[in-house]
Amino acid sequence: MKFVALYDGDCLLCQRSKVKSQKLDWLEKVNWLSLQEYEREGRKPSFEAADLRRELHLLDDCGRVYKGFYAMRKLLLQFPLTIIPALLLYVPFASFIGAPVYRWIAKNRFKWMGKECSNGSCSL
Repeated sequence: MKFVALYDGDCLLCQRSKVKSQKLDWLEKVNWLSLQEYEREGRKPSFEAADLRRELHLLDDCGRVYKGFYAMRKLLLQFPLTIIPALLLYVPFASFIGAPVYRWIAKNRFKWMGKECSNGSCSL
């Protein structure tokens, strides 16, 4: 199954995450596409652009959309080096800790990245 990972192309943290993930994607299971490219292609997402600027979105072949923590754990399953850690994110109740931690990191990324986002998207 091939996935499309949608990210905010104006966010430095998102760009860095994409580059690191691509290095792990030896089997080329994920196609990375910025929200900006997605919109330029005339596609109409089934979610708000502001939501994507807050968290990673992963689309599968069946049209399902995974967001935030759920997208990250599904993404980590696609890379040979991260399969075992990703499986730990599927243990019962892992999402009770993982989802808030993911949201906290995403919410505070602007503080860590400084004012390097070209349009302030990291501040959402």
